[in-house]
Amino acid sequence: MTYVNNWCFKNYKRKCSLEVIFLLDSSESAKTDLFQQEKMFVLRFSTRLSMLQIKGISLNIRMAALQYSSSVSIEHRFVDWVDLDSFQGKINTMSYIGQGTFTTFAITNATQMILQETKTEAVRIAVLMTDGVDHPRNPNVITAATEAKRNGIKFFTIGLSDVALQRESREKLQAIASPPPERFFHLLDDRLLVEKLMSISMHSIVGWALPCRNHCAVECIQNPLELIFVIDSSESVGPKNFELIKDFVNTLVDRTTVRWNATRVGVVLYSNINVVVVNLKQEATADEVKDFVRNMEYLGQGTYTGSGIEKANLEFEAARPGVRKVAIIITDGQTDQRDSVSLESAVTKAKANKVEMFVIGVVNESDPNLEKFKEELNFIASDPDEEHMFLIKDFDTLNGILLPGTPERTGNNGKLPFWEEGDDLTFPEDFKRVQIVVRIKSFL
Repeated sequence: MTYVNNWCFKNYKRKCSLEVIFLLDSSESAKTDLFQQEKMFVLRFSTRLSMLQIKGISLNIRMAALQYSSSVSIEHRFVDWVDLDSFQGKINTMSYIGQGTFTTFAITNATQMILQETKTEAVRIAVLMTDGVDHPRNPNVITAATEAKRNGIKFFTIGLSDVALQRESREKLQAIASPPPERFFHLLDDRLLVEKLMSISMHSIVGWALPCRNHCAVECIQNPLELIFVIDSSESVGPKNFELIKDFVNTLVDRTTVRWNATRVGVVLYSNINVVVVNLKQEATADEVKDFVRNMEYLGQGTYTGSGIEKANLEFEAARPGVRKVAIIITDGQTDQRDSVSLESAVTKAKANKVEMFVIGVVNESDPNLEKFKEELNFIASDPDEEHMFLIKDFDTLNGILLPGTPERTGNNGKLPFWEEGDDLTFPEDFKRVQIVVRIKSFL
């Protein structure tokens, strides 16, 4: 942990904004009695939220609501927030619509309202109530939900009836919900629903607001970091080794203070196409990043490293001003000449934008193109190369890099391949932790 003058500002209350929007299903399939139950749930949950207090955190809570059917009716905006009574008054007077179910329109309206009326650093939560059965002409709801979550919105999905437990509906609602689904997908008739949502909401607030990773409710100042993993998912990697890469990334995420005001993590997957698994703007927690990584699908085509790095360049455009930017590229082969983005242009752009490039290369000593591959890795790695490039003989060696349980300062015990006697490691903070893949002499 990095401190300013080695101390924390004790007795300092961190200010945290909690913005919650309720999306009530007012469609024909929801029926009048279920709509009344939705309203009662909103009244109970909003009452509990208004009383929420967390030691060391000064909470500013606002709530909004909309109902949806074939159209969307915005009942209360964040900017109109005065107090709980006025908000609940709007809920009480809502009238049932009773037409088709167009959940996508509800999500896009809620996303737009959140982005326009709340601050980026706020804890943003959307509570969607539905039975999971949409009108046949409803646009793709998963796409809308994915875009909302990419903008840092936490999604709860609340199933209204047993229909939500049917396979197709359940899978849809779990896909809409934030990961993991066992925390963010629930049923309206659950007697402990309000308690469960309160607990998870508190966890989200603490996760955002306390950068010290402790329970002392003390504000600590530390060096923030923007970290993006650029992962080769080409044919030469293979499904088995791809799982080892996932383990490596998640282990490193566990060793990093992942939080909106500390280290933000992004993941780019590349082969002949690029997939942004998680971006910096999502400000995902460590658990969320690991869930996204676990669910990555192996691509298994060409090695378009230039395109992968260029995609990371685009993601770094969302970096916080003045914050250090780091990319960790993991690859096992030369870039494919069919790549429309040249490796030279992508790497040059990254370094011009002050992105520090670490590269982990899995090398095959019998490969006739080995020297050319090493030259490519040297070109990708930031200077000095010996501190930014790490070569391993196979993917099984990958997780050995992390040296689980290594103390803050270590000598030769458990040394890595290619290390010389006398090499020393220090990684007392996040930015040094990402350097455990290379020789670390000094930093910051």
